[in-house]
Amino acid sequence: MHYLLTFRSLTYAQRAARVLERAGITGTVLRVPKAAATRGCAYCVSVAARHRDRSLQILSAAGLGPERVLLRHENGKLEAEP
Repeated sequence: MHYLLTFRSLTYAQRAARVLERAGITGTVLRVPKAAATRGCAYCVSVAARHRDRSLQILSAAGLGPERVLLRHENGKLEAEP
């Protein structure tokens, strides 16, 4: 399972991925799947489920908190966190 941390633009997603990389967490920048997009042009950073809490802490401390957090199951199903 992976978490998709969504951002309002490609630039913010790239910044977030760089911050995570410096902390030793691999984050892959992707477009938000159409089924989950709330805006036309949204991007996300995909992180392994085991890195969710640490990633959110690191991004929050850097002022780059995500707009939404989505869980992507192995079967591809997306589930939004409250």
